[in-house]
Amino acid sequence: MRASKIFRWILYVVGGLIAGLIILLVVLAFVPITIDLSEYKGTVESAASLALGRPVKVDDKIVIATSLQPYFSLEGLRISNPEDFQTGDFLQMKEARIGVKVLPLLSGKVHITGIKVIGLTVLLVEDKKGAVNWIFNPATETEPKAPSEPKPRSAEREFELQSDSLVVADLLLEDISVDYRSADVKDPLQLKINECKGTMTAGKPLTLDIKGALFDEPYTTSIEIGSLKEFLEENRSWMEIKTEIAKTRFAFSGTVDLAQATQILKLKAEVAGDRLDSLNGLLDLDLPPLKSYRSAAQLTLKEKHAELSNFEVQVGQTKLAGKMTVDNSGAKSKSKIDLTAPLIQLDDFDVGDWSPEKAQSQDTAEKSQNEKQDDTGTGKAGQPSSDEDVAALLSPEVLGKYEVQLNVKVNKVLSGNDQLGSGSLTATLKDGRFSIDPLKLNIPGGSFALAASLKPDVNAPEASIRADMEKFDFGVLVRRANPKADMGGVINLEVDLKSSADSFETLMAKGNGYFDVSGRLENLEAGIIDLWAVNVIAAVVSQEKDASKINCVVGRFSMKDGILEPDILLIDTSKIRICGKGHVDFKKQQIDLKMAPTPKRAEYFSLATPIEVEGQFSDFGVGIQAGGLIGTAVRFVASPVTSTFKRLFLKELPADGNDVCALPIGPENRSVEVKGCR
Repeated sequence: MRASKIFRWILYVVGGLIAGLIILLVVLAFVPITIDLSEYKGTVESAASLALGRPVKVDDKIVIATSLQPYFSLEGLRISNPEDFQTGDFLQMKEARIGVKVLPLLSGKVHITGIKVIGLTVLLVEDKKGAVNWIFNPATETEPKAPSEPKPRSAEREFELQSDSLVVADLLLEDISVDYRSADVKDPLQLKINECKGTMTAGKPLTLDIKGALFDEPYTTSIEIGSLKEFLEENRSWMEIKTEIAKTRFAFSGTVDLAQATQILKLKAEVAGDRLDSLNGLLDLDLPPLKSYRSAAQLTLKEKHAELSNFEVQVGQTKLAGKMTVDNSGAKSKSKIDLTAPLIQLDDFDVGDWSPEKAQSQDTAEKSQNEKQDDTGTGKAGQPSSDEDVAALLSPEVLGKYEVQLNVKVNKVLSGNDQLGSGSLTATLKDGRFSIDPLKLNIPGGSFALAASLKPDVNAPEASIRADMEKFDFGVLVRRANPKADMGGVINLEVDLKSSADSFETLMAKGNGYFDVSGRLENLEAGIIDLWAVNVIAAVVSQEKDASKINCVVGRFSMKDGILEPDILLIDTSKIRICGKGHVDFKKQQIDLKMAPTPKRAEYFSLATPIEVEGQFSDFGVGIQAGGLIGTAVRFVASPVTSTFKRLFLKELPADGNDVCALPIGPENRSVEVKGCR
């Protein structure tokens, strides 16, 4: 009896111990027990400082909580800038906390219950000498170890990846700031994340929702990255990023496939907004105020091959689409670009008083205040000048490595309600030569064709151009500038020029060929031009309603060894004919042209004083020809006599100019006598 009682007490004690142990385990497993490790901050700071090679401080608490879901928290972390750098901190963090699950660790999995970071500030600095504060130099051993022999592939340990080997149940970032400062940046660049929430669980995508500011511009971003299971088990993943900033929407999506024999990366990007200049503050640019714009494309990267497909640019009604391929598998990089525009509406590009010259002049003025070039023609820090960079880029050695073909087709071009036509372009870069052959345009009333070639060899450049424009109605351009204007006419153009030289500077000085242009004009008043040669007194007191009109303009220029001379140069109005002669010398960079008017009907008391344009290209003037005033005075005084005889015996020139306005242009009959030219 006594033995059984003792046995029961033993059972009670053992059972109590087991129950207590179970209760203790339950408490340890499910009730976090916090342990303050702040008294060991010195040890943590020393170890971290040694690892990073710079001082590390923990101002507040270090806490660890034990359970089946333990967590570690740190408050008041500071990482200083490196030695011999500006004083202050590289990184400051107010609070960080990370929690994990213990049981998954036993099977080689990492399940993070939560990551929380609040109040993180990172300051990236680059000084005038180019030194930066974000490179860490951990302490190294005094005697470096000899590099270890690489292990054979068979000896490498292989890890079996599990679909849930890494899980993040909850991610929270608040009050994150990254600043960048340098001697070349006027204002610090700053990225702020006010709030970032995200999760990453097995079989589901990683999601991040971010709100913040970039350069004081608020933005929102959502990110989705393909499921961990898909990537680990099928070697494939995808990504989608959507951002809205400065009233502009950005979208990026892509896929990566590592399971293929040749790895493939696909990336799709899209940018859209209501006004392009809303990005000026963000990009520090002066962009044109284009409205309702959108741009999208898909990039596919494969081994030595790239393709840009589904390319679209849209501004208002204007739309341009196409694709581009790049093949680097051969000795030369070959590229082909195909673009098609169903419609181009010029009114979509009405930018008001904005101009690229204005934007460029502002940038140049700012750079001139911040940069000074030395006498050697080199820029800041001894860098080569832009002219040297361009010359190197256009060298035969560089251009010879590439072959490019560009095909462009435009179905319709509109200017308001005016249809300007359509066209196509084929341009190539091959064997170091740029070529446009052909450019064909269907223009209002006629056509335009262009073929051009340029070999930008610094030592022996070559160039040629052949252009032919027939019956272009330039009234379309006049109405675009002034919709109420009724001026118009037809213009013809024919150009054939070639040149081979020793340098770019002498390219025009070696030019040969011709340049012809003619235009029949409608409803274009001669105005003050007629005062040049008609009866001055009659012109001043005349009350006639029908003003004189400009009939046509004809210019036929021949170029021989860099000297351009007019075979025919005239302006014909209903009352006078103005003819020119002289030359333009591209070797000496001089211009010498003389213009003289002739009344179509002999006039009393007319001036008809010849004028000339003379001087260097960079400094020329317009004035009265030498001896012109004396000749004018003699003709003016003698006009009552001479004009009487001319009216009796000389035939008047046609008022409509039909004897000269129909002169053909082109290589034939370069020397044609024109009546009324003296």
